[in-house]
Amino acid sequence: MTEKTLSWLVNRLEIIELTAKYAYLLDTRQIDLLMELWSDASPVFDEEDFGLGKATGKDQIRHHFEVDIYGQMENLCHLTTNHVVNEILESRASGTCTVFAQGDVRAGGTSRATAYYKDQYVHENGMWKFSSRKVIPLTRPEAGNFQLPAGNAG
Repeated sequence: MTEKTLSWLVNRLEIIELTAKYAYLLDTRQIDLLMELWSDASPVFDEEDFGLGKATGKDQIRHHFEVDIYGQMENLCHLTTNHVVNEILESRASGTCTVFAQGDVRAGGTSRATAYYKDQYVHENGMWKFSSRKVIPLTRPEAGNFQLPAGNAG
């Protein structure tokens, strides 16, 4: 195995683990560690296709998770699979993975969604991080009594 091939495999596995850490930290409400998975250079989390808007920068992303998600959800479970790493360049990469998300809505009911993440990654401070994550629905979500943030009439 060449050094180049070995490097590609290591990077690919680190990117797949990044997506797994994201799901675990989000679902276990470890917000500080979750935020460390995002680039320091104005990352974007885009859930516009679900009516949840787009957050730019770590402060907006944190606010979105704390208020829009944790504020409404009692329990969460994200199952992520079907990882495809499209390209790995020196300090950038892109890829997709499929997600099934389910949770208990505080106001009643269950929220379920299937989607895929369209990701852009950056290698920063010795680790792969999200520079952009766009959530694209695959089926019509069930929202229970989940309320869309003000101004987003999905």
